[in-house]
Amino acid sequence: SERKGVNVPGVVLPITALTPKDRRDLALALELGADWIALSFVQRPQDVTEARDIIGNRASIITKLEKPAAVDQLDAIVAASDAVMVARGDLGVELPAERVPAIQKRIVGTCRRLGKPVVVATQMLESMIESPVPTRAEASDVATAIYDGADAVMLSAESASGKHPVEAVDMMHRIIEQVEADPLYRQLINASHAPAQPGCDVAEAVCCAMRSTVALVRAAAIVCYTSSGHTSLRAARERPESAILSLTPNLAVARQLAMVWGVHSVHSQDVTDVNQMADVACEVARRERFAQAGQAIVAIAGMPFGTPGTTNLMRVATV
Repeated sequence: SERKGVNVPGVVLPITALTPKDRRDLALALELGADWIALSFVQRPQDVTEARDIIGNRASIITKLEKPAAVDQLDAIVAASDAVMVARGDLGVELPAERVPAIQKRIVGTCRRLGKPVVVATQMLESMIESPVPTRAEASDVATAIYDGADAVMLSAESASGKHPVEAVDMMHRIIEQVEADPLYRQLINASHAPAQPGCDVAEAVCCAMRSTVALVRAAAIVCYTSSGHTSLRAARERPESAILSLTPNLAVARQLAMVWGVHSVHSQDVTDVNQMADVACEVARRERFAQAGQAIVAIAGMPFGTPGTTNLMRVATV
C-alpha cells in the first residue's frame, strides 16, 4: 500500500536525508517559527550538516538515531547535532531487540559527555494506548532512562492517539519525580559524570568549578546568564545538585532550553555589570521560588555581557 516505510538493515543508503517533500515541509516549519527540527534516519554527520545549511540559526536540530550506520559514527553525529533522540522503534527494526538497550545507554552516555541534550523515546508506556495504567516493565523502562541521566523522556502514540493521554502524561511525570527523589539517582548521576579534563576551554572550566561550588556551599539554585543557550547547556552537562535558572533575552533560546536537564528557562532582559548580575539573579531565584532569603545561589555569565560564547565568570551571592 502507499506511504509505507522500507527498512534495509545493515546498508548505508547513498541518498540524501532530505527528500524534496522534506525540504518543503522544513520551509513551512521554519516559516511557522518551530524551535526544534527533528531529522529522521540520519546515517552520517553530513546529513546533519546538509540540514544545518538550510536551517541556519533559525531553529535547533534534534537528530533521531534510528540507523545502525549512525551508531557507527556516533561521536561525530552527536557533535554536529544540537540534541539527539534515541528513536528505539526503527532502531529495533534495524537491529536485534537485545542490542537496543546497550546502544541506548551508549547514546545517552555520549550525549552527556559531549553536553548535548538527549531524549529517549518510543514505546515507553505503550500499553497506555489502551490501558489506563502501564505495565511494571514499562515503568522500569522509563525509570532506567532517567537514572541514566537522559534530559527528557517522550510519549508518542500514548498521548497523540491513545485512549488515556492525560493519565499517560501524569504517569510519566510521577515516575520522573519518584526516580529523582531516590538517593540512588544522585549517586548514579555522579558516578557516570565525566569531569572536565586539563586543557578544556574556559567555559567548561567555569562550569566544572560551579558544580563543585554548588555542592560545597549547598546553593539553592544556579543562575545562568546566556544569549545563545551555550552557558546553560554547559551547566546542565555537569548535572549539578541544584536547579539551573537560565536567564536569556532571546525568547527562542528560552523555549529551546525548556527541555534541557535541570533547566528552568526564564525570558529576561540582559544585565550590564557584575553587581546587577548578582541582584537580578537573587531576585529571579526568589521570584521563581527556587531560593529563599538567606540562601546562597551561584551565578555564571560571560563578560562582556551579552556576547555569546564568553562564559568566564562565576559569583556566589546570598539572597
